[in-house]
Amino acid sequence: MPDAAPPLLALHLVAAQLRPDATDAAIAHAVERARALADAPGVLTVLLGLSEAQLVVATWLDDRGALDAFAASQPHMAFVMQGLAPAIREMWSAAVETTTAPPTTTPAALWLFAVPAADGVYEWQVRDLLQDVSALPGELAAGATFEERERFRAAGVLLLAADEAPSTLEALLTPLRTTWAESFGTIREALTPGLPA
Repeated sequence: MPDAAPPLLALHLVAAQLRPDATDAAIAHAVERARALADAPGVLTVLLGLSEAQLVVATWLDDRGALDAFAASQPHMAFVMQGLAPAIREMWSAAVETTTAPPTTTPAALWLFAVPAADGVYEWQVRDLLQDVSALPGELAAGATFEERERFRAAGVLLLAADEAPSTLEALLTPLRTTWAESFGTIREALTPGLPA
């Protein structure tokens, strides 16, 4: 008897650009509110990354049906309105389906990406990009978006271990960006060190 297919989980991604004048207290409060997302309905795991310029959050949910309750929950609203709003200048977010199970350890770094929904882009081009990303070092959780109002076609997070240095990733991404730009324009990206839970 063949093995059962892994369950489809929902992955909600947020990449926020911090304001240059954001105080340490404001950033710490945003991180605190991000960690509190673990108390929202349907949440399996929350991973955070923080650099001098960016705060990123990757949240695994039970399934795509859990997204609406998560988005409307008090922890999520507090994260957006009380955590992010005072500390950031802009952000992007995306939700995808993935078969990648939530990680059990904190990664050394997280690279988030999102593929814009551009006219004239075919599904095979999106699949090729996801294949490119899957060949990079690290553990990938990615997939196609599923909401009609979504600004992106696909998105994901690459989790890097300590021996998979961000500088190595950057060198591998440089030629890929040229290829991707021909089809999609600018891919949204964020690369940060991981934060302990």
